[in-house]
Amino acid sequence: MAKKPELPILDARQSLTRRLNRRQWIERMLGGATAGLNFPGLAAAHPMHKHLGSVSRLDMAQAQAAADDWKPEFLDRHQTETLAVLAERMVPGSSRAQVDRFIDTLLSVDTREDQQRFMNSLSAVEGEALERYGHPYQELTEAQQNEILSVASSAEPGSGPPAGRRRRGSAPSTPAREPKKETLRDHFENLKGWVVGAYYSSEVGMRELGWTGDFFFDSFPGCEHPGGHS
Repeated sequence: MAKKPELPILDARQSLTRRLNRRQWIERMLGGATAGLNFPGLAAAHPMHKHLGSVSRLDMAQAQAAADDWKPEFLDRHQTETLAVLAERMVPGSSRAQVDRFIDTLLSVDTREDQQRFMNSLSAVEGEALERYGHPYQELTEAQQNEILSVASSAEPGSGPPAGRRRRGSAPSTPAREPKKETLRDHFENLKGWVVGAYYSSEVGMRELGWTGDFFFDSFPGCEHPGGHS
């Protein structure tokens, strides 16, 4: 394999160009403007989309994640360690990209609704680990951790749409439905969206898909991780 050429040192003007290219790359990934471009496993309605729409916020999260004196801003230490292990199982390489720190920073500036849903999802996986094996997720063997994710990814998603709102004084045309109840599959998909969004917007993940720091390719080889992060 040919050795990749070293990137030149960028001056201030070139640095701005690099940042603009990064934003264009993320916009293309989100919009799927070019064939083969998308964030693997990231649903269009996922909260990560609004974070990916702000390169300044991503830069802030990445800088804070790399800080020598880093400490969690939203999650506690146990939750952060659980997330780190979970992320590595979902997307190998997440530890190197400091995905757990990245997500913690983004959650700290997110809405209470998104924060609570993330906590519910993390708790659901932890609860499954305790129910199956009697130990927290991070203390399980790699095989046990993978088994839980396999079960979660193949479970049935929540059924039925949330009950719709109606105008005051009007009669419902159909019987009211119960609000959608989230299942282990829904929690898995929620966590996966955070992990893949954080990973592929990091420099490590972007370079894996072909971003060089100066430009991006019109097509990418796609995710080569075993299982495709499904």
